[in-house]
Amino acid sequence: MRNEIWHVALVPGTTRMQDVILADVDIGDLETICCLLATDHLKGKTFKTEWGGFLLMYAGEYERPFPSVMIWRFEDKGDDGIIKDIRYEDGWIIERVWRDMLMPEETDAEYVPPERFLIMTKPRDDQKGE
Repeated sequence: MRNEIWHVALVPGTTRMQDVILADVDIGDLETICCLLATDHLKGKTFKTEWGGFLLMYAGEYERPFPSVMIWRFEDKGDDGIIKDIRYEDGWIIERVWRDMLMPEETDAEYVPPERFLIMTKPRDDQKGE
């Protein structure tokens, strides 16, 4: 099952956010995930809130600051987490990812939010060949 996720990165050579890529990806589609993150060494960590959690995936070859991060939303169900579509109201997480993952630990840079969300689509299996 596919879910809507966000892929975030900086404009090269700046501290400004690139346009966010909104993609429809299956959590088990490691080929696409690794391609989007340009990695063969996928890593992830969770960030939990009282409203749910986020799975943050990134290229394990790097240390902070990471070149890009993929943001998944999940609902915590005890020992399990159910992946959900990320929503517009989850937008606050982008600044948190910028501060905690895309920027060096010591920075006085000001957050500049992304200008747009770009939609990346991939044909679903039931739509192939039409």
